[in-house]
Amino acid sequence: MDGRRLLSALILIPLFILIVVYGGEAGFALLMMGVAGLGLWEFIRLADPFPRAPGMLSLLGGIGLVGAAYGGGLEWFGLGVTLLVLLQLCLAVIEGGEMQASLRQAGLRVLGMLYVACPLGVAVALRGAPRGGEYILLACGIVWVGDTGAFYVGSALGRHRLAPRVSPNKSVEGAVAGLVASMGAAWVLGKVLAIPLGPLASLLLGGLIGAVGQVGDLTESFIKRSLHVKDTGRLIPGHGGILDRIDSVLFAMPILYLGVRLGWI
Repeated sequence: MDGRRLLSALILIPLFILIVVYGGEAGFALLMMGVAGLGLWEFIRLADPFPRAPGMLSLLGGIGLVGAAYGGGLEWFGLGVTLLVLLQLCLAVIEGGEMQASLRQAGLRVLGMLYVACPLGVAVALRGAPRGGEYILLACGIVWVGDTGAFYVGSALGRHRLAPRVSPNKSVEGAVAGLVASMGAAWVLGKVLAIPLGPLASLLLGGLIGAVGQVGDLTESFIKRSLHVKDTGRLIPGHGGILDRIDSVLFAMPILYLGVRLGWI
């Protein structure tokens, strides 16, 4: 399992970096639209193993939302979110069947769009900001280094369960190691990417992004346990589905975008 996990990382991470650096805003937006489509497909299949037309509308709408963040900015993105949420509720009214079940399915479809497409749309908007590529690499690097530190230290030394109801394999030791690794990654990447962050600011940013990323990981574990599945898919050897790989990044991107827009970074 570890070998497949490492091999997947060695292939996918350099490819991602190449697209971020050389693909431009359009290339990155296309990549995020593809990731949104795969992630939403996994989420919809978790909620309904045999997706119907409203589920496919959720998938296409989520891809469109990410594209709107590139083509029209967050203003059109926000309008698209509003219209798609209202449309899903209308479909719940007219699709028939038991009303509580229809409302539950509509709620899950809306949740999928908000959970997957919205953070990826924010990432597209961040890529369009000055030095957006560097910020994307900074956020992802902090999260991925933190995830790696948490995984290996937790596997070797984990004794105290972090959140046994949600994820029995997560440990306090792994979480602490992940935070330390994220803080170190923020400091190193800040230097490598020439982002003007002082030592204290780097450590604070790394700790914040690392902590938010761990919350994202636990949130996806909560969703999977609630829907009685182990992995969201089998797309990435050693990792599971696409959502298993990006769960932490989904939570980190809006936080970094907020920091950039407020001028804190």
